Amino acid sequence: MRFIKADGVPIVITLFGILMGVGGTIIGVTAIIDPTTAIDFVDGADKMGIAWGGRNTGLGVAMLAAVMLRSVGAYAAAFSGAVWRELSDVIAGLSDGGSLNVPFAIILVLELVCLAICVRNTIAMRTPAPDPIPAR
Repeated sequence: MRFIKADGVPIVITLFGILMGVGGTIIGVTAIIDPTTAIDFVDGADKMGIAWGGRNTGLGVAMLAAVMLRSVGAYAAAFSGAVWRELSDVIAGLSDGGSLNVPFAIILVLELVCLAICVRNTIAMRTPAPDPIPAR
């Protein structure tokens, strides 16, 4: 798996990123093509279903790009977007007296853990910028 693993990103996070990227892209493209396939679709909300699909497609592609770039910073950025996506889904499920969507909440917690690890490793791997004015 060395050909796909990024420095500072555990292989488990790489595999989770691939799963989230492929799944998000497929689910998103499907919802763009047919908005009624969007999760919790409401009749007459075709534009919202298409927007939901675009959001998922974009975040799925961003996650796949992070995997292909093999950059811990790109993983951190992609997981940051994914956390906000899941958070909005959890909040939407709770609004109007709804109940907690447990699968979305579990994915949110997993993405938060991945985000924390990737941010920590991004900061740890930073190198100081070169001095713009060389000493004489």
